[in-house]
Amino acid sequence: MRNPLIKRLPRELKGDIGKYLVIFLFMTMLISLVSGFLVADNSVYDAYEKGFEKYNVEYADFVTADEMSDETIKELENDNKVRIYDQRYYKLKESKRNATIRVYGERKEVNKLCIMSGRLAKADDEITLDRVFAKNNDYKVGDNIKIGDKDYKITGFVAMPDYSCLFEDNADMMFDSVNFGVASMTDSGLKKLKKSKLNYCYAMRYNKKPKSDKEQKNMSDDFLKSLAKKAAVTSYMPRCENKAINFTGDDMGGDKAMFILFDYIVIAILAFVFAITTSNTIIKEAGVIGTLRASGYTRGEIIRHYMINPVTVTLISAIIGNVVGYTVMVKYMASMYYNSYSLPTYNTLWNAEAFIDTTVIPVILMFIINYFVLASKLKISPLKFLRRELSKKTRRKAVRLNTKIPFMHRFRLRVVFQNISNYITLLAGILFASVIVIFSLMFGPLIDDYSKLVGKSIIADYQYVLKAPVETKVSGAEKYCVESLKTLPGKYMEDEITIYGISDNSKYVKADIPDGKVYVSNGYMDKFGIEKGDKIELKDPYSNKKYKFEVAGSYKYDAVISVFMNRNTFIKKFDKDDDYYSGYFSNKKLKDIDDDYVAGIITVKDLRKVSTQMKVSMGDFMDLIKYFGVTMFILLMYLLSKQIIEKNSNSIALTKILGYSDMEIGGLYIITTFAVVVISLLLSIPIVNVIMRWMFSSYLYTQMTGYIPYIISDSCYVIMFVMGVLSYLVVCVIQMIKIKKIPKSDALKNVE
Repeated sequence: MRNPLIKRLPRELKGDIGKYLVIFLFMTMLISLVSGFLVADNSVYDAYEKGFEKYNVEYADFVTADEMSDETIKELENDNKVRIYDQRYYKLKESKRNATIRVYGERKEVNKLCIMSGRLAKADDEITLDRVFAKNNDYKVGDNIKIGDKDYKITGFVAMPDYSCLFEDNADMMFDSVNFGVASMTDSGLKKLKKSKLNYCYAMRYNKKPKSDKEQKNMSDDFLKSLAKKAAVTSYMPRCENKAINFTGDDMGGDKAMFILFDYIVIAILAFVFAITTSNTIIKEAGVIGTLRASGYTRGEIIRHYMINPVTVTLISAIIGNVVGYTVMVKYMASMYYNSYSLPTYNTLWNAEAFIDTTVIPVILMFIINYFVLASKLKISPLKFLRRELSKKTRRKAVRLNTKIPFMHRFRLRVVFQNISNYITLLAGILFASVIVIFSLMFGPLIDDYSKLVGKSIIADYQYVLKAPVETKVSGAEKYCVESLKTLPGKYMEDEITIYGISDNSKYVKADIPDGKVYVSNGYMDKFGIEKGDKIELKDPYSNKKYKFEVAGSYKYDAVISVFMNRNTFIKKFDKDDDYYSGYFSNKKLKDIDDDYVAGIITVKDLRKVSTQMKVSMGDFMDLIKYFGVTMFILLMYLLSKQIIEKNSNSIALTKILGYSDMEIGGLYIITTFAVVVISLLLSIPIVNVIMRWMFSSYLYTQMTGYIPYIISDSCYVIMFVMGVLSYLVVCVIQMIKIKKIPKSDALKNVE
């Protein structure tokens, strides 16, 4: 015989449509967001990784002072078992923004072009631009662009695999896809450009692929030695050190860590919401459950019955959310990467991690929570269910209230005392939603504040990094040493650490650093939890050599995670000559140093590129999270205030019998809840601060490279408070409608 309880399922769903609609929207939003991002991240990263072989990406590129002869190239290829490709380019200026553009010829063998739209240039007066540069400067296919002193027709947009990230110089702190771009034209058209702007650049690939970064570095060093004997090399960049190639892949890991953190926060909120809805169902259906138990239904049958709707709704949400994630959201999420990086086209791939996080975990979560809550509650006897005695605690006397307190205020206090567990639940829900909202709001002001901190803590107006030692006569210029090491693998991701060797009595780094010991930047201390007296260990990224340092203190330098030591200590530690130095700190330009000797110049503008680019890269993502947070506020407040209204439906009906109007009753219950909402929002502020600080130190810092200080602007808390209040005002309208629908006859039901 068919179970007659099945007939109740549609009626239960319709009767509590508000609750199930909230669960459905909540789940669908989360799953579409997380699924879309994880699928996009995985698919785009796969296209990036496969692009190395698909587009035959170089293992190194180098620039020579003069063109190499065919005989020299052949000798280098035979001696080093490599292939060398002519990849000359012209460095020109674009007229609209005076941006720098490197114009290459046709690429048929190495660093092949990926056509994103349009076609490649075929005539000498045609050109194809990098897609990101074109987008940032409002160029479209078919437009004309003036480069140098000639006009060219743009025939298409491309992605160059050796410029997935538009670094003009490898020494730059951050790429600039607005003021620097790359382009391609026909070989015949290239020959017509001004020879004074020509750079003799070559790309190199090994005949046998290196097995590791270490082997690649060793092979690269050997090739450079051989190359230096055959040609005058002005620039040499192995792939393993090339930011234009590697930065994109490294950055994707940090974005993924941030989104997974968001996912885990929301899953915790979902677990909380599910427990509340299940408990509310038991309270509401107490009489029905008691009747069914008394009629002979087993605990197992009733548990299964009450689990069908929530689990089914969750499963449907998971299916729809994944469909939206794989179709709509994946494109939106991928566009966030494509707005910043010049990546090749991708194919959407199945992502097992996304399936587990967005489908398996929520369904299991819903199943387990509903099961344990129902199983625990159903231990109560059928008679107690019929009497609605669901609490194991003995009934306590009401709290005495001073009669001098006005009646309406005393009534509101009674409402609070009678629903204290529900209001505690509301506080917890507001706290969770506040975490999401603050998480989305904090990064914009944080990046602005970080940019200001970088400007205040800059070592010098100019940091010159030299290719070779060269003297300057500019007054105030101070020599320094610099080296780059990496942290050891473990709890934290491997991070690049800049090691400075500072001259004695430095005018720029004012710190009394003891001999043999080091100071670390405040970011190093904060991220890795380092304290004075600790010992840190770093490694050379291309060898097995490790270095140990004792920390004597911290130095405020927010731009880069750094270690500072005396120049003498640096020379001894890294086995350098006594007169060794890497560059100059200076507050003036060093005009007497030839550009050929300068590897890079770091200014405050370069250091701030990090924060500027973070805002561009993360802006769309944070806006999305903000809208999600506001929606979460409304859904949670609706669900939890709905529970309070339903629990007090008998009292509300009785109040109507006593002659109170719907507006007066709303003033008693809704205003009371509003006061609790305001208090909860205020109490959430310090708690959110503690939670966010913990998340930064215990999770985010372990899953990302680089450093962002933990700063929450006061404006974020103000906006969060206003959002919470406005969200509840929306809920108030819905709850007033619900109060009006409660009939007076409810006062005669379930009388104990």
